Amino acid sequence: MGLLPLEFSDCLSDSPYFRENIHAHERELENTSQQIKSMIKECKDLLAAARTLSKAQRNFSSTLMRFKFECIGNTQTDDEVVIAASLKEFGKLISAIEDERDRMLERAYDQFILPLETF
Repeated sequence: MGLLPLEFSDCLSDSPYFRENIHAHERELENTSQQIKSMIKECKDLLAAARTLSKAQRNFSSTLMRFKFECIGNTQTDDEVVIAASLKEFGKLISAIEDERDRMLERAYDQFILPLETF
């Protein structure tokens, strides 16, 4: 149900109807304010979780890039060389993705949370 419009000419008579209507508008404003605060909190929690995920992804990327097979004999087999190179390349891709995620997270506060807090 929508709110009834406030007729400011009714404020002169200060009727119980007008007062109840004002209280309904105040309750709705308070409800909206609480929802915005909840949205801000959830967004901050989400950004914190994204930063934690990014850190874990970077650690995994680093592990992939440092991966080396232990050789039996003097040299690695062709398959071992290919696998190690593939893991290193995959680690670089993950790192590039995390660089973009960091840029997105840096802007998220200024472009989403700050306007909500200002509102």
